[in-house]
Amino acid sequence: MSRPELKLFPKHEGIWEGTYKRIGADGVLIDQWKSRLTCVLLPDNKYHQVNEYMWDDGFKECLDFGVCPFNEKNELIFENPRLSGKAWETGRSVVLIWEYKHRPGMMLFEQIDLIGNDDHRIRVWKWSDGDVFNGITMIEERKVCGKEGIDPQFWVDLPKNRTNGQKSRSDN
Repeated sequence: MSRPELKLFPKHEGIWEGTYKRIGADGVLIDQWKSRLTCVLLPDNKYHQVNEYMWDDGFKECLDFGVCPFNEKNELIFENPRLSGKAWETGRSVVLIWEYKHRPGMMLFEQIDLIGNDDHRIRVWKWSDGDVFNGITMIEERKVCGKEGIDPQFWVDLPKNRTNGQKSRSDN
């Protein structure tokens, strides 16, 4: 049986900039921050994503998800010190389910949708802890360049820019 062709993941390659808004189950804004995500598909059916987050108070994070493989069903498998999960294409959406390793029982369910000319995307994370709903994170991003626009120096500098440790401000 041949592997299905990826249709949506290639459209997400490049650099995306936007805003995250974390909202509690009661509808109250908990936190918000700016983002810059760098996403590339690699040879041998692999993917690499780096999320840079910036808060108005000057705090910054650089979260490297590492090089992640697609399995035989074209599900993207995330397995790193911070989280474990998978993502897959369905219809016009990419869907993700993951959990943070330092917060057992905490699950996130994400849906990513491209709108307009596939250069604008809307995302939502739904947070749960066991059977408790903990709120959502709303994300809106614009594509600022495709894969060809990523400066090769970004990958050279990445090791010194990574945020160390398992926990991040964006996990709260």
